[in-house]
Amino acid sequence: MNIGMITCNYFMRIYNYQRSDDFNWGAMSDKWRAEFKEDDFLGLAKEIYDMGYNSLEIWEPTYSYKVYSEEQAAGLAAKLRAMGFQSFVYCIGGWSKGGIPDIEKSYLFAKALGAKVLTGCIIQSEAVEIIDELERVGEKYGMLFAIENHPLPNIESPIKVADFIKDRKFVGANLDTGIYNQQCYDTLAAAEILKDKIYHSHFKDTMKGGRGCLPIGDGDAPTAELLRKFKDWGFKYMVSVEYEYPTDPAPGLVKSINYIKGVLK
Repeated sequence: MNIGMITCNYFMRIYNYQRSDDFNWGAMSDKWRAEFKEDDFLGLAKEIYDMGYNSLEIWEPTYSYKVYSEEQAAGLAAKLRAMGFQSFVYCIGGWSKGGIPDIEKSYLFAKALGAKVLTGCIIQSEAVEIIDELERVGEKYGMLFAIENHPLPNIESPIKVADFIKDRKFVGANLDTGIYNQQCYDTLAAAEILKDKIYHSHFKDTMKGGRGCLPIGDGDAPTAELLRKFKDWGFKYMVSVEYEYPTDPAPGLVKSINYIKGVLK
């Protein structure tokens, strides 16, 4: 089990942690793509590594297949490995039907980064056609896609996720612990339902029925129990800490990795 961090934890850095009243995720993502350069990414990665994370989930706007070439992606990966990172996952954010023509391009970019898993949510009403393409491209390149259980209109419940992936070899689940906990699902039961097809975990802590993230161990998600369950399973994929926070997330991310190491020791 690799303990990683997703780079979207720093989503407000592009605004110097000054959130405006008209904040918009789409506009923010475009701003990252336009302004955050490779040297900026490497600086952020060094901060993350120095906190104690050995793996990295690269959120698309911070290093985008829409901006960089496959050759540049391979070069970045070499620099990250030299820094000490062991494995990578590429987070695409999400797919709707309109994004299907981009799927193969995103896979080729992720492959150049050395990632074997991509993550993202999927619009439920359009899911069959999207998943068909993810399965086709995944089989072609020997890569996996892990569906994030984001709220409706995306594929949300563990039963629905399980239903959509049951006959798929290259499409599985990304267990987002914090979202299930916020929505008052039984997160441990969800893990058992999806057990054999969990290819990634967005590992975050929240409060049942609440909003926003907390450092791992500070909420009421069953984080310690899940970590022990993953360890008992011999989970071979990445557990990626997600702590989206409107100001500097670094203190909470340090607290999170120390908590995780304490549970797993």
